[in-house]
Amino acid sequence: MPPLPLDAQPTRIRTRLEASLIRLQAALRRGIRREATDESLYAEWQNRLAGRREELAQRLTAIDSQLDSWAPTAIDAPRLAVISEMDEAGFGMSDEVDFGPFIVID
Repeated sequence: MPPLPLDAQPTRIRTRLEASLIRLQAALRRGIRREATDESLYAEWQNRLAGRREELAQRLTAIDSQLDSWAPTAIDAPRLAVISEMDEAGFGMSDEVDFGPFIVID
């Protein structure tokens, strides 16, 4: 059945089959338009994602190079150790100021 123009007024009353076919053709046209729109949006999204992925890779490379340049060559700061035992090295937890565990610097 050839498609009817949307503004054409039929000279006779449509049957239920004709009305169903007209609705089906309209839905098919909408589906085709929607699919074309979705495909173009998907292609646009892929292009943006590829650009964003490149940008993120460049940023991560820059951050890695900055971290590598900031890494210390030798540790110059003293190393700290926390003593948690009460009687270790002859010191107890019952000192006058009650600071708790002490810190020993190597």
